[in-house]
Amino acid sequence: MAVKRLRERQAEATRALLVSVARQLFTERGYAGTSVEDIIEAAGVARGALYHHFAGKDALFAAVYEAVQADVASAVLAAALAAGDPAEAVNAGLAAFLDACLEAEFRRVVVLDSVPVLQHKVWEGGREHPELVMLRQVLTPLVDAYLPGLGVDALAHVALGGLYGAALYIARSPAPRAARAEADVVLDTLISGLRSGAGTGTSGQTRQRKPGPLDD
Repeated sequence: MAVKRLRERQAEATRALLVSVARQLFTERGYAGTSVEDIIEAAGVARGALYHHFAGKDALFAAVYEAVQADVASAVLAAALAAGDPAEAVNAGLAAFLDACLEAEFRRVVVLDSVPVLQHKVWEGGREHPELVMLRQVLTPLVDAYLPGLGVDALAHVALGGLYGAALYIARSPAPRAARAEADVVLDTLISGLRSGAGTGTSGQTRQRKPGPLDD
C-alpha cells in the first residue's frame, strides 16, 4: 500500500508538472507555437509520461485551460462575495473578470486559443461552458433583488456572450488597458440598465414588444 501511495503521489506530481510547464509555454508561445517536444523537454520527462496522463497536446491544453479558468473563477467569486449588495457584487465580479483579460495567460489560453482548440468540445454532447456556473452564482442574487421573474439561465448565457465579446475586444486591442476601461463603462451601463428595469413589468411576465413598422 505504501508503495502504491508513493507511485500515486509521483504520478500526481508528474501530471502537475506537465500542466505547469505547458501553462507557461502555451502562454508565451500559444497553442500552435508549442509542440509536445517543447513540453517534455522543458518538463524533463519522457514522452511516454506525457501520454500516460494525456491523450495528446489538445488534452493537455484542456487541462491548462481548466486550471486558468478555475483561478479566474475563484477571483471573480471572491470579489463578488466581498461586496455588500447584489449589484455591487456583479460590478466587482465583472471588474475581476476584466482584470483577468489583462493577464497574458488568460488572454492567450482562454480568450484567443480556446475557441479554435476546444470550443466544439464544449458545446457538443450537452457539455456546459464552465463560466456559466460562475455567472449563475453571481447573477442569481441580482435577479432575486432587482429582477424577479427574469430567467437566470437566459441572463447567464447572454452575459457570457457579452463577457467574451469584451474579452476579445481587450485581447485584440493594441492598448488593452484603454480597451478594458471602455469595456468596463459598457458593462457598468448594462448592469445599471438591468437595475433600472426592476419593477417595470419583468416580474412573472414577458414584456410585450411594441409593434414595429414591419408588422401587419
